[in-house]
Amino acid sequence: MTEPFWAKILSTNLIGPFRCSHAASAALKASHGAIVNTASVAGLGLRGSSIAYAASKAGLINLTKTLATALAPDVRVNAVAPGLISTEWIADWPEERKKSAAERALLGRIGTPDEVATSILFLASAATFVTGQTLAIDGGSL
Repeated sequence: MTEPFWAKILSTNLIGPFRCSHAASAALKASHGAIVNTASVAGLGLRGSSIAYAASKAGLINLTKTLATALAPDVRVNAVAPGLISTEWIADWPEERKKSAAERALLGRIGTPDEVATSILFLASAATFVTGQTLAIDGGSL
């Protein structure tokens, strides 16, 4: 992995969310809003991603916790950490690889984009008494 590759991954997955949070913080404080970052189970130490990607998502999980502290009590900050989700990224995988991945989840299947979206909506809900947390959306992957 080259340094430009690392810089691009860190800029996208860590610096980008920081800049967005920083730019929106005053409006979020005024409205008692919420931030929901999109991390990954790779950031929780699970296998399957490049070193740079996993490190950037681990950094995003830490940023989520520290922003929750910095913006409390006015803004709740959480993250979702999807596992394997049925997207274009895995569309061309061989069926055996998909089946093997599904078998590693306690729910016995690959997740859907709608399940990630539902989890984000839950964490963004004004009725949620949750902050500084990362919710793994991985079907109980082992």
